[in-house]
Amino acid sequence: MHADDDRLGAHLALPDSPLQRLLLTAGRLEAIQGMIRDWARAPLAGFLSVANERGDVIVIHVASAAAHTQLRYRKQELLQILQERLKKPALRLEIKVRPASPLGAQK
Repeated sequence: MHADDDRLGAHLALPDSPLQRLLLTAGRLEAIQGMIRDWARAPLAGFLSVANERGDVIVIHVASAAAHTQLRYRKQELLQILQERLKKPALRLEIKVRPASPLGAQK
């Protein structure tokens, strides 16, 4: 075992460590992603990804303008479902088009 492994384990054991907060946030975003994909179903679900949660705002990235249009027409329905499931009546959605970059593309 390497000395760095012990330090990583120590960070994982601390409930207030930045690493623990990161893992909790990632888990929450994954749960929200699952809710949205269950609601949207294929093929739309494959074009949606939860990018962030800031307070009462959930940021959703869509992979195309066509998916953005579909989501925009159904936004109120999705918002109501998320408000109920997350118990956040003031929740808002922010939707952004972020096309997937082609493999090998440089930034």
